Amino acid sequence: MRSRVRAVIIKDDQVLLIKRTKSGSVYWVMPGGGVERNETDEQTLIRECQEELGIDIEIRRLLLEIESQKPKVKGQKERFYLCKIIGGVLGAGQGPEYQPDSNYMGSYELEWRSIKDLSKIDLKPNEISEFLKSASNLF
Repeated sequence: MRSRVRAVIIKDDQVLLIKRTKSGSVYWVMPGGGVERNETDEQTLIRECQEELGIDIEIRRLLLEIESQKPKVKGQKERFYLCKIIGGVLGAGQGPEYQPDSNYMGSYELEWRSIKDLSKIDLKPNEISEFLKSASNLF
């Protein structure tokens, strides 16, 4: 089972999120994705941030690791890394999720959201929302 990695990018007490609208649902996620065969977590994060966000990142440290409770991927590891933007143009992502002929459904919108207001949105998974609110002094 592939693991997943997510970039936690914080600036001025706000976190960079992707707002997903899909099949009538609206929720938010951290940028990132599945670790491919023969790829490290770091390589995946760099690739995903370039594809989804159009930026280059520096990976600072692992913040949180959880096991998914979703039935389809129960037990899948998901790791959240604190990252810093070091280059590129935010919003210039050209990944498959932005291509009209891909199999991706719904829309993707980048948003900066206040850490203190994360309880007002449906940030998935819930564990990262709780972690960020409780650890805001670490950033």
